[in-house]
Amino acid sequence: MHWAPVAVLHLPLKEGGQGLKCLHTQVRVFRLQALQRLLYSAGSSTWSILAHAFLRHFQGLRYDRQLFYLCLRGFPRDLSGLPVFYQDLLRTWKLFSTTRSVAATVGADLLTEPLLHTPQLRVQAAESRSVRQSLVLAEVTRVGDLLDYDRGDWLDPLALAQCISPDPLTLAQLDPLTLSRLCIPRRVLQEVKAALTPAAQAYLNRALREGAPRPPSTPGPPNLSIGPLPRRSQQTPHPFTASRLHELQPVSFQIAPRKYLYTLTLHAHTLVSRPDTKWRDLLPPLEGEQPWWASLYSTLVPRPVGDISWQLLHGAVSTGVFLT
Repeated sequence: MHWAPVAVLHLPLKEGGQGLKCLHTQVRVFRLQALQRLLYSAGSSTWSILAHAFLRHFQGLRYDRQLFYLCLRGFPRDLSGLPVFYQDLLRTWKLFSTTRSVAATVGADLLTEPLLHTPQLRVQAAESRSVRQSLVLAEVTRVGDLLDYDRGDWLDPLALAQCISPDPLTLAQLDPLTLSRLCIPRRVLQEVKAALTPAAQAYLNRALREGAPRPPSTPGPPNLSIGPLPRRSQQTPHPFTASRLHELQPVSFQIAPRKYLYTLTLHAHTLVSRPDTKWRDLLPPLEGEQPWWASLYSTLVPRPVGDISWQLLHGAVSTGVFLT
């Protein structure tokens, strides 16, 4: 009875579909639009202030918008510490390939630049789970946390070790075992300094001379792009698929229109594994010819008859009665 799969009904008319809206896809698009307002809306609405507060207290990372800078490998899996709506925001964000073109070089963006799971800094010393947990517990998760404004310099490795170590350290205890415990703090400081651009280092040196910026400057809009996730190497793409993912290029998330977000979501998670037709062996099309789904239900059966047949088959006959 079902010559065409339900998924292709959501394709536009020009692609042989019926242009019906997929509700699951539409909900994801609404989540992406909410993220656009959160990251790029002018001013600070009550909703965005509350959203940043929820994100900032998530898992002790002290990240809000910085959560969307993290690579997927380091993205938190357990989202139970957030309200359901914000859990859905982050789950939707993880469904796509998102990249940040450049790292921050000045202002509050640089001071709040993440140290953990960010492709811009790549702090290898913080890849260890135990080191990561120690940094989170010590509230040393951002570039600004490595600055000592009282001394006008970066944190000393001993001071950083005292922050992340459960046991207090003193200069009198610098035995070989204690010196080995300073290796990780020293590596963290060295790798962060090496990853910063000259412009970023100049800004931090100026901030250290002038003291902690209070209040911090207003963060600028993040340079994020969104596109389809790259196919895993072990996955073999279907030679004939109804998805148009290969035609979709990443775009700036700030200006991504709703139509693009809907098309990206629909093709990435509804049609990506759907072959364009099961009839290629029996009715092979000509080279370069694509199946036209509308021909299965628009030309063979008159529209009123087809609609009524579908309603009878699925028990969805209209009665004109509303249940309240």
